[in-house]
Order: sequence, then structure tokens, then C-alpha cells
Amino acid sequence: MSLQKRIIIAIGIILVDLGIFFLPLTAFFLVYVIIYNPPWVKDFLEKLGSPVG
Repeated sequence: MSLQKRIIIAIGIILVDLGIFFLPLTAFFLVYVIIYNPPWVKDFLEKLGSPVG
């Protein structure tokens, strides 16, 4: 097997892994935050917007 084929297979594995694991987890987290509106998210956003000191 040539080096070029091995690199293409490795890139394919990484893309499949990102597509299966990374993107859906982020989407599910956003859906959770939007639907359930947990209080810790509101507290976090308020702390980001408040001036320091």
C-alpha cells in the first residue's frame, strides 16, 4: 500500500470520527440548552455580560 493511500485512509477515518462523534454531541448539547433552559446557562451568560469589579 502506498503512502498516498494510507494518508487518504487516515484522513477518511478522522473525518468519519468527527462526523459521528463531534458534531452530534454539540448539536445535542445545544438542543438540551434550548429546550430545557437550565439555570446554570443563564448564570453563566449573566456573568459573561457583567462588568468586572
